[in-house]
Amino acid sequence: MPPYVLRTALLGARCASRSRLLQLQKRHTYRLLSTLPCFSLEGKTCIGDASQGLGKEMLTAFACSGAHGAVVDLSLTSANASIKEINAEVQQSANLPAANLRGYECDTGNEAAVKATFKRIVDDFGTVDVLVTNAGITGGAPAEDYPFEDWQKMLQVNLNGTFLFAREAGKFMIEKGVKGSIIMISSMSGTIVNRPQKQSAYNTSKAATAHLMKSLAAEWAPHGIRVNCLAPGYIQTTVNEGAEMEKLSKEWIPHIPLARIAKPEEFRGTAVYMASDASSYLTGAQIIVDGGYTIL
Repeated sequence: MPPYVLRTALLGARCASRSRLLQLQKRHTYRLLSTLPCFSLEGKTCIGDASQGLGKEMLTAFACSGAHGAVVDLSLTSANASIKEINAEVQQSANLPAANLRGYECDTGNEAAVKATFKRIVDDFGTVDVLVTNAGITGGAPAEDYPFEDWQKMLQVNLNGTFLFAREAGKFMIEKGVKGSIIMISSMSGTIVNRPQKQSAYNTSKAATAHLMKSLAAEWAPHGIRVNCLAPGYIQTTVNEGAEMEKLSKEWIPHIPLARIAKPEEFRGTAVYMASDASSYLTGAQIIVDGGYTIL
């Protein structure tokens, strides 16, 4: 019996007796991959931005762990394209049914748009258990030459957008008694000053995000709502590939103990841990995943 067939049989036997399940396992030499049940996101409704890179990897990890939910993007076309790619991996690599994912178009820096989008998500799914605030922009220039309009845009997207979606999720979870998990994507740049690039606005937006996380974690802990930050180091994505990234990488890598740039998929495990009951006592924490860059 092929492994995927046995997997289907075992899943279908959830309601059968334990003895029947043991018979199936003894009859065949194949064995399912197993892990602690607390890492499962089965039946959880998650919201995340999945336009590219890290956001899509996190939602893929959630879907492969049993979750369903909302894929938010500036473009509905892009959101739906991400859903197609996510479910292709769920079905082909994880041998699971397609996840119930729906796309939503939203400018996360627009208060009215965030409120309307969050309401539609709740109307469609009935609840929200996990929120990932991943929408963000990068960029930099010497501070003395940095246009104020660019500074405002950086804070609008990276900080205001994070607050607006977190506020809607927190209010809903408090009212409905949902003991949810809110994961804000900050950066090691909120803890240290990067070199050699000059990016004061970006660093400021990520440091503010981390402190916002701590503030909300303290406010919402009495309601059983956990708020944490995932802070990546340097990540290689299709967006930042090119000569400039290659040049900067040569300067960064000597300062990274693991001696390489991260791949987006390497953040999947951390994201599932933070979203699931496996991290039930984790709140107000910033988990830095940077290959050791900030320890030197």
